[in-house]
Amino acid sequence: MNAKDFCLIFLVIAIWGVNFLFMRIALNEVPPMVLGMLRFLCVIFPAVLFFKRPAVPWHLLALYGLTISFGQFGLMFTALDLGLPTGLAALMLQTQVFFTVLIAGVLLREPVLANHLWGMFTAAAGLVLIGIGHYQGALPFSALLPVFGAAASWACGNIVVKRIGKVNALSLVIWGSFSALLAFTAVSFALYGFGGVQQHLANLSWKGITGILFLAYAASLIGYSGWGALLSRHPAGKITPFALLVPVVALLVGYVVLDERLDIWHWLGIITVVCGLLLHIFGRRLIPG
Repeated sequence: MNAKDFCLIFLVIAIWGVNFLFMRIALNEVPPMVLGMLRFLCVIFPAVLFFKRPAVPWHLLALYGLTISFGQFGLMFTALDLGLPTGLAALMLQTQVFFTVLIAGVLLREPVLANHLWGMFTAAAGLVLIGIGHYQGALPFSALLPVFGAAASWACGNIVVKRIGKVNALSLVIWGSFSALLAFTAVSFALYGFGGVQQHLANLSWKGITGILFLAYAASLIGYSGWGALLSRHPAGKITPFALLVPVVALLVGYVVLDERLDIWHWLGIITVVCGLLLHIFGRRLIPG
């Protein structure tokens, strides 16, 4: 992997690390399905006027939007709306790494080397340590299933990206968002009706609008186009473990910006996740297989 791709990885991780803060800000003003509708409306317009549809069959574009966009964010927004803390949500969503590597190994026959497995196990241990530090009080059980579903949906979307192959990543994000927009819009109107959706839109403040714009233009257009470009050039097992840094960044952002306390469990977890990533990247020299 060249220096340009390493820089792109860490840009994406940095954006996604603060992404959960903006999710919370937006969800304070609109419900999950309406937030998804507004997010992907902004992703598509006006960008669709300037980017041609990628040379991808419509069914794959639709599948991309329904997995990596509607499935992931519909469930993630729901989990946050049910009370799951943002730092813990960022942590649990990264189980997508393990789903992706295993699915890619089975369906795409991508190699899963010994250092990959040891790196993932080490990083998983770090996530457990962070989870121990972050757990406070009664964890809302009803929010657990949606966030794991979001992780599985993201993993399926990663496999769809691999199946699509090398295309313009930004065009893929834009045109692949149509199915997500249609799905979010249909569910929003089914749940709240036209008047209810209109009322939610009328209640938006500048904070909510800022949250929606960050989710659309930074997290989606920059984040997922960069992520898609990386997946098209490298094996999924090589790229997706870097997403394990997202909860680390999310916790550090909370510490610096929101003055959230980090205890010894958090710091041990952060160090362990970083060690797992180093093992994943450089461990082949030490661990055969």
